[in-house]
Amino acid sequence: MAGKHGGGHGHGNNTGPADALRVDPEAVPALRSAFADALSRVDEQLRVADHELRITAWAKDPVSQGAATLFNQRSVDTAESAIDSLRAYRDQLTVAVANLDKTAEQYSAVDNHGHSGVTKNGDGG
Repeated sequence: MAGKHGGGHGHGNNTGPADALRVDPEAVPALRSAFADALSRVDEQLRVADHELRITAWAKDPVSQGAATLFNQRSVDTAESAIDSLRAYRDQLTVAVANLDKTAEQYSAVDNHGHSGVTKNGDGG
C-alpha cells in the first residue's frame, strides 16, 4: 500500500528525522574549520562595511543627494540592504559552527575511550 510507510519518501531504513543530516565523525573537524573560516571572513567584511560603506552626497545638488540616499538604502539603511543580508549569513554561519561544536561533543561523549579524533578546533586531535 502506498503511503503506509511514509508515502514513499525514503527507503525504510531511516532511523532519524527526515531533515537530519548524517555526518561522519572524521568530517566534523574539517567542516567546522571551513564554516569558522567563512565566519571570520564575513565578520571582517562587516567590520569594514560598518565604517566604510555609507557614502555622502558628492555635491549639494538634488541628483547627488538622491543617489547617495538610494545607495545607502540599498547597502546599509533598510532591512533588505546588502549589509543586513550579510549579517543574516553571518548568523547562519554562527549557528552552523555551534551545531558542529555540539556534534563534536556528542561524538566524543559516545566514544568509549575519548579518542574519537573529533575536536572543536578542527585539528583532529
